[in-house]
Formats: sequence, C-alpha cells, structure tokens
Amino acid sequence: MRTFLTILVILTVSLDSAELTQLAYSRRLLAVTSQFLEKAETKVMPAQPTGAKGTVLVAFWTSERGAVVSTRALDGPTDLQKAATEAIYRWKFKPTSVNGQPVQMGSAVLVDFSQTPPAIQVPKPMTAAQLSPGFQPKCFDGVVHEEPASVRVCQQQLDAVSRDPHSTPLDQFTAHDEYGLVLMKYGHEAAKTVEQFSKAIELAPERLNSTDAEWAYVYWHRATAEQQLGNATEGEKDFTVAEQSLRDAEKSSENEKIAAYYHELVNRLVAQRGTH
Repeated sequence: MRTFLTILVILTVSLDSAELTQLAYSRRLLAVTSQFLEKAETKVMPAQPTGAKGTVLVAFWTSERGAVVSTRALDGPTDLQKAATEAIYRWKFKPTSVNGQPVQMGSAVLVDFSQTPPAIQVPKPMTAAQLSPGFQPKCFDGVVHEEPASVRVCQQQLDAVSRDPHSTPLDQFTAHDEYGLVLMKYGHEAAKTVEQFSKAIELAPERLNSTDAEWAYVYWHRATAEQQLGNATEGEKDFTVAEQSLRDAEKSSENEKIAAYYHELVNRLVAQRGTH
C-alpha cells in the first residue's frame, strides 16, 4: 500500500509589508511505504542489547538532502528505543523532489529485535498527527488561504511542541520557524518575528549544517524580518549567510533538477537584496 499525505504545500509567501514576495521554505510529505524505505542509500542496523527482545516503532523526518534529522520512538520497550533511534539517525535517503522542488519526508519503521540482526519492517499507515505529535496542518493552511487566525494556531503548535518532552530539536526548529513566518505575514510584530527565527537558528546546528537548504531558509526569513525592523546591517549579514548556504546546497546536490531549484532560489534572494 502506498500512502502519501501532504502536510505542507507552500512554495512562496506574499508579505504585505515587503517589496519582495517570494520566500522559500520546505514542503513536507509523508510516505510510510516500503517504496520509500527502499530509497535508503545508507541503512545502519541497530545494535541489539544483550538478551533484549521486542519491537520498536520509530517515526522520523529527513531533510531536503535525505539525511534523517528527527526521530521519535512511539512504541516499544524503553531499553530498545534508544538503540533503534540512534541507528535510524545514521540513515541516508536519496533526496525526494516534487516537480523539481526538494521536500522533507516523514516516514516510520518497525524495528523487530526478536531477530538477529534486527529486522526492519513497514508499519501500518500513519497519520500526520501520529508522525509529528503537536504539529497542526492548519498552521500553514492559514498562510495559504489568507487566514490571519493562523497566528494563533501556529502559536498553539509551538506551545505544544515546546511542552512535549519527546520533541526533538528539529521539531522545535520547525515550530519556531513556522510561527515566525505567520507572525511576519499577519502579526505585524517584527521584533517578535525576529526572536522566533533567532530561536530556530540556535537549534539548527543540532542536525543541520550550512549545506542544508533549511539552514538558508531560516536565515533568509530572519533577514526579511530585520528589513521590516529597519535593521539593514543585520539583515545584510543574514542574507549573506543564506545566499552562501543556498550556493553550497546547489553545489552539493547530485540531482540536476534540485540543483536548478536551489540556483533559482539564489537568484530570488539576490533580487530581494538588490531592492534594498
């Protein structure tokens, strides 16, 4: 069975208070399928604790480059959960794209420790809520459908993710970034917006690096918010980081369509910088 669930389908955001109208950020798709798991280029088998038996269900998200950046054990013996999640963090997938745009992928696996070595199995189809507890698709639906109420929804999402003791740094990164985006569009609180992007930037190095486009996106977002505050110098610093990161992402991509997408983003960013 193949199950795909679009969680986020936002390519650009129009900012009423900014001359440039195109900000890049990630699209997220869900694929709890054997076909997706077969795209793993690197699949590290978990170490099996002595005498331990049982099955662990692990949900995970990849970056646009295909590296696993967030894992969450949802079920199974506690002593086996760590072994399973640590191994899956070392998995690497072929980057996935839709119409040339790279996407983050969410999926899940069952790790059966009753066998030696542990067996990797595909679980039953899962919902977005099961895969990413606390996240609300309506957070970004509001941006797409011009709904100022999305500010409240995204704040609730951030609160839920922040309170969750099992949320990962990349979960929190995403929640801060998404809240910052809707604040920038509807909240008209530029200082608070910059604060959200700054918190996301603090969390980014936990699993991302400067060749990840997600790294570039959040600096681009903060640069735009700094422009709204009139902080041209700080905004220019962030634009510089974002541009170099996108160029690095383009160079490191082995997929021509994805590389072309990042190249186009560089052109967009340069155009935005040139208008100020």
